[in-house]
Amino acid sequence: MKRFLRGAALCTVIFCSLALGRQQPQQREAAAIQQANLGVTLAQSGKYREAVQAYKRAAAIDPTLPNLNLNIGLAWFKLGDFRQALAAFEKEAPSDRVTTLVGMSYFGLGKYKEAAVRLKPLADAQPEKSELVYLLAKCYVWSGDADAGMALFRELLQRDPDSPAVHRLMGEALDSQNHTDEAIKEYEIAAKNAPAQPDVHFGLGYLYWKQKRYDEAGREFNLELKTNPKQALALAYLGDVQMKAGNVAEAMASLKRSLEEQKNSHLAHLDLAILYQQNKRNAEAISEFREAIRVDASSYDAHYRLARLLKELGRNAEADKEFAIVQKLHEKKTEEPLMRISGPSQ
Repeated sequence: MKRFLRGAALCTVIFCSLALGRQQPQQREAAAIQQANLGVTLAQSGKYREAVQAYKRAAAIDPTLPNLNLNIGLAWFKLGDFRQALAAFEKEAPSDRVTTLVGMSYFGLGKYKEAAVRLKPLADAQPEKSELVYLLAKCYVWSGDADAGMALFRELLQRDPDSPAVHRLMGEALDSQNHTDEAIKEYEIAAKNAPAQPDVHFGLGYLYWKQKRYDEAGREFNLELKTNPKQALALAYLGDVQMKAGNVAEAMASLKRSLEEQKNSHLAHLDLAILYQQNKRNAEAISEFREAIRVDASSYDAHYRLARLLKELGRNAEADKEFAIVQKLHEKKTEEPLMRISGPSQ
């Protein structure tokens, strides 16, 4: 009986396939268009996964239907799956729009150099498109080519001298070159022109923090949290400022709130560990030091402080293990500048 049913099912599949093959070209095209249009409707409703399936059904019927891969790529892009979006876009016929989307997909994947390669010819050909130039500038900054990014920022500021986004990104570029004073000036302009823009006060506060201008840093972190109370980094750095000022209860509250929003904050774990240690809550301190190391295994400070605490508690074997790691990290830190000066071996 089971053999008969399997045979019947196979005959049904063959019959349906033959029937589909005998359909008139107009019928096949109509069926493909119907599925493609369904995909568009689903995408417009925000149902992007269902849209992808509809587009794929359309492609199975008529793979020559225009823009199918483009629409599939756009749906994946909206879902934040840039890898699948890129794969679809690269199957589409070349055009400025497709090249832009390919570049944006590389950007979404964090492959900023590859994104810049795609976007530069388009930006050169269409310099009036400020959004495109701005995106290319971000690619340069985040791929480590701050000079190229700065050149584009200056060009953008000639068109819009008060642009908060450009001033903020210029600040990032200058900070990456260790020009902290100049970076602060750019962030101050951005904060003045767009005080409610997300992360602008945090960025300015961070730059003040780097210069140990803790009162100013704390003010900016608090301003950030007024408009974005769940900004984990602002909470972590505010906690650090509060700890440095000796405000233990406030610092602990800020650091714990930071970890509620982002569990993998090295700074929050490290500072909490220090506060617990200062208050003789050693078990909690050890736990937090280990969490800080879990987030950043190369943290010299976390390993060293943990080693010292373990030694004080008489846990010598564990302490010696941490001290050995500290020694290795110290040796690596000493070697790195020489490696950068001499360059990689040929």
